Amino acid sequence: MELSNKQKWFRFSILFHSLLCFLFWLALRVNYAGISKQLGADTNQSFLILYLPVLFLFYMGLVLLISALQFFFPLNNRFGKALRIVLLLLNIVNTILNAIIVIYGAYDYLYFILPKFINTLAFSILMMVFSWLMFTEKKWARVLKVFLILMIVLSASIIAFRLKGNRITTGAVVYAVEDEYQIVFTTSNDAIVWVNVDGQDYYDLYAGSMRSKDHIHKVVVPQAVLDKAKGYTVYVQQMIYRGPFGGFKGKLISQQYQFKPVDTTDGISYFALSDVHHCLEGASNAAKSVGELDFLILLGNLVGMVEYPGNANFANVLAYEITKGEIPVIYVRGNHEIKGKEAEDLYRYVGSKNQNFYYTFTLADIYGIVLDIGEDHDDDWWEYYDTSRFQSYRDEQAKMLKEIISSQENKEYSYTLALCHIPITFVNRRHNHEYSKAEWTQLLNEIGVDLALYGHQHDLCQFVPGLVEANKQLTYNPNYSGKENATYDGYLTDFNFYGFLVGRPFVLDQLSKDKPLALDRYVGMHLTVDLKKGTQKARYVNSNGETVLVCNLYYPDEPQKVFEMPLFAQKNE
Repeated sequence: MELSNKQKWFRFSILFHSLLCFLFWLALRVNYAGISKQLGADTNQSFLILYLPVLFLFYMGLVLLISALQFFFPLNNRFGKALRIVLLLLNIVNTILNAIIVIYGAYDYLYFILPKFINTLAFSILMMVFSWLMFTEKKWARVLKVFLILMIVLSASIIAFRLKGNRITTGAVVYAVEDEYQIVFTTSNDAIVWVNVDGQDYYDLYAGSMRSKDHIHKVVVPQAVLDKAKGYTVYVQQMIYRGPFGGFKGKLISQQYQFKPVDTTDGISYFALSDVHHCLEGASNAAKSVGELDFLILLGNLVGMVEYPGNANFANVLAYEITKGEIPVIYVRGNHEIKGKEAEDLYRYVGSKNQNFYYTFTLADIYGIVLDIGEDHDDDWWEYYDTSRFQSYRDEQAKMLKEIISSQENKEYSYTLALCHIPITFVNRRHNHEYSKAEWTQLLNEIGVDLALYGHQHDLCQFVPGLVEANKQLTYNPNYSGKENATYDGYLTDFNFYGFLVGRPFVLDQLSKDKPLALDRYVGMHLTVDLKKGTQKARYVNSNGETVLVCNLYYPDEPQKVFEMPLFAQKNE
């Protein structure tokens, strides 16, 4: 019996609805661990708890398969009608389930979920249309077939022969690492690149050969050379074809930059951002609101995960928006930047040393130490599926700190700064990494750090040496918690240097609750140093350019706007 158009559309709507549910649940895979966590995986790592999200994926795939069968091989008896009603109800339930997961946990990750969903949906629709065109006998479809085939051939030619034009897509960012600058930028196509400083060319090389198959480029320049030249030019030439004995290159393009080296004689002004979580507009507005800066610090968790190359490049987009390639930038890796399939290549996009994210740096009279705790749980945590080996990585960093103590190299500089995404002087309720945090604290005490900056907590707080008893359970400041004698099952290490938690995304103050996707709201930190007086000042600044009132989380003080502290040498006289 010939099906009516209404019956055909009803069957198709069931199929398309099933496809939407399946593809969205597939795109939700970045949150499968979060679903298991809500089901109790922290204490129960049974097969059902850990793999229930995957089992639901197979279930939705089965619904999609049955929906496809009922569309292509429809049953017009009672069973067929009942089957379609059941499929319709299952799709409604699956839609509600997807919505619940988003509302109660995946909302913050829509940046990653929606692109995956839209891409797979677009591909599926294209395949459905193409398949229909291949089998339909409609005369007008022949023209559309020819058009689609031509588009496929044209697209394949552009990809195969690299016919797409080339340009600089993300401007240069100058990362400070040890006594060198790592100049990073991106291009729209594969290219060879170099940077000219005062007549000398510096190349992006691999074992003596110019890199030519990447869109991301890193060129290392001696710090002293660029500081003296106060400017540089980036050159880019597309590599259309690189063969074994010949090749073809595209047009040479270039871009000039001014550069302002750090000058500490008139004081230091710098800005720190942490836990930006895609708040590009909010974070850049906060940093730009304070006026001229000597350098910028990126303290990690700039994105939720490094799933795509664009996530890896977000640090450069943010840094360029603020610095325009004219001042140095310091990069510190956050725990979220360990996650995602592109995370292993992150070192190519930002300041790093030997593919690691711990190193020292110098800027004029400033000595800096960049540390990287790694993940925020211990190595055996179930969500890492036996891939974390961070304890040995932390041990390497303890060795670096001991070498600094032995060499006393920081004593040649007037200001010593320590940076780490996860706070070293704060141990959370899970007591993760407490051995390394205690060890690092004592080593930093010996080094004589003037200030330490952290992120990770999405809180704003000053750590004052001696204010709260070390290694004791913490009691919240009632001005912060709103409760008297509320305790937190964590503690502070025995530190003798000042520190701050830096950065809150999606808000404009200390106490407001996060509003995910409020990308124009952010709170960062502006710091100034007067080396002649031996003092430093810090204030929290939001994306409106306002100085934020902040109280200590664990000491009953009153909120204040500006924190003034002595440098280490003056404090210990």
